[in-house]
Amino acid sequence: MAKIDDRELGVARIYAEAMLELAEAQGEGDALLAELEQVSELVERMPELASFLASPVVDAAARREVLEKTLRGRTSDLLVDALQVVNRHGRLGLLPAIAAAYRAVERRRRGLVDARVVTAVPFTDEQRAGVTAAIAHYTGKRPDLALEIDPAVLGGLVVEVEGKKMDTSLAGRLRSFARDLEERAARVVWGEGGGGLSGLVQNDANEELR
Repeated sequence: MAKIDDRELGVARIYAEAMLELAEAQGEGDALLAELEQVSELVERMPELASFLASPVVDAAARREVLEKTLRGRTSDLLVDALQVVNRHGRLGLLPAIAAAYRAVERRRRGLVDARVVTAVPFTDEQRAGVTAAIAHYTGKRPDLALEIDPAVLGGLVVEVEGKKMDTSLAGRLRSFARDLEERAARVVWGEGGGGLSGLVQNDANEELR
């Protein structure tokens, strides 16, 4: 996702909160989030479309027609009608920011926090539960955990909470999990004939959690 500055996010949050209120009243809060993120990703993949929607020289009627032809019947009427309101205010260029703000507001209301954990080897159930508990203690919210496997992460694990790398307090809580993952990753490497990497695993782990 493209970087969104705080000013854009502040304006986008106004639209996002209004859209979430309407969607939740219809029991469509999660469904609208999914659609918003899909359309936002589409716009980000198509620079010409993004420029068209954001351009001040394109009138609202032209943008309205594109929205109707592109989305009506393919997405919910709720999404199309909401985006038409955004269009009338000349704010369609904020679509990625609106999607991000909607997700943040929706997560906050449900007491959830997005957390991304990247490990060199898969988590055991016990490790997943432990990391989830550590993040919950750190944030005071229930983590919505996204797990990724990347063999290049020799330092054990990388944790991001709401898109930000963990700070030292959370790092301390996760240190034991990282050490266990290092050992498991090292065993995998040794098993593949890479015995000389054992020391590198430990050094990278120390740097990751320092």
